[in-house]
Amino acid sequence: MKTTSTTRISALAVIVLGILLAVLAPAGEATSSYRQLGVVLLVIGVVWLLRQKRPEPKAEANPEPYQQPVLKWYQSPILWVPVIAIIIAILSWLFI
Repeated sequence: MKTTSTTRISALAVIVLGILLAVLAPAGEATSSYRQLGVVLLVIGVVWLLRQKRPEPKAEANPEPYQQPVLKWYQSPILWVPVIAIIIAILSWLFI
């Protein structure tokens, strides 16, 4: 069985659907059946995800050691952290 990202995402979607049904079952007389269905879907999604094979690590074509690229000035977190903090401060001050 070949594992693709689509099958992994599908398994995760089944798990999320199972959690939602198990936890957020609608109120009424059929609550227990929704929760049981949620638990069944959760177990099916977990088994489906665990049965998938991990992709084989690909051998690198370039055996040279990794060298981190030099950041440009506009990629620096020293620049963007204060800018984001200022934007958040202005927005919170405007919406108070």
